[in-house]
Amino acid sequence: MKSPASHNSFMSPAAFPLLVTALLWTSIGLTWSGQSQAREWLGLAGTEMAEQGSAYAFAGAIVPLGTDAILGRGWIQRYWLDWVEYRFDSEGEQVRARAPGFSASLGYQNSDGTGSWAAYAGAGYRDTDLSPDRPTAKVRDTQSSLLLLAETDRRFAEAWRFNGAIQYSAGPDSYWSRAKFLRKSSSGPFWLGMEIVFQGDPDYKAYKLGLVLDEWPVSSRVNLNFKLGAVKTKGLETDAYAGIELVGVFGNK
Repeated sequence: MKSPASHNSFMSPAAFPLLVTALLWTSIGLTWSGQSQAREWLGLAGTEMAEQGSAYAFAGAIVPLGTDAILGRGWIQRYWLDWVEYRFDSEGEQVRARAPGFSASLGYQNSDGTGSWAAYAGAGYRDTDLSPDRPTAKVRDTQSSLLLLAETDRRFAEAWRFNGAIQYSAGPDSYWSRAKFLRKSSSGPFWLGMEIVFQGDPDYKAYKLGLVLDEWPVSSRVNLNFKLGAVKTKGLETDAYAGIELVGVFGNK
């Protein structure tokens, strides 16, 4: 178990997730540079920060399985790197958790004229450091898990969409779910709406409610998503949070 002192850094807590996001995004791009010449793949990166120092940074890639596979239909690979920092109440004391993680999954995607869906199964690894330490915590030290994930994006009217995802990890048990309700903007090529997030594990539970702006185009293949809202963690005061996500399609059709 690493001591809390091992996390001392010259960077501020707000700057660290941004650096992690940049490094993860770069590593994903370098790893799949050869893949991108063969077929399209999806790259994702982002960061989210809350008022009291909680943070999340991630980079991921979704790659078709097989040289003839098509992004959006058929078997796919999903690779995910992230850094999460959160707080929870334990016996009346606030505990801070810092936890880098990695997961790899195999899944299947399909799409039609009204939307898409995907389902994955894989394995995850996370190293959780608690400060102050809690030997009785269920989520602690290095742990591996079975990962199940499902997501969908469905247009249920000409200008309305629902985007949902749910993830469950077994060993230790943890969950994350998000629902977004979006309406096409009449003043630009993007979607506006709200998101609801529920997440937790045996030691920690939180939910979020926020406003979102999705699919702001920065190029023909890259979009930005923005979010701003409030997060409530069980046993702690409500915090504000803000985030940004980068989503891009790379490679050749």
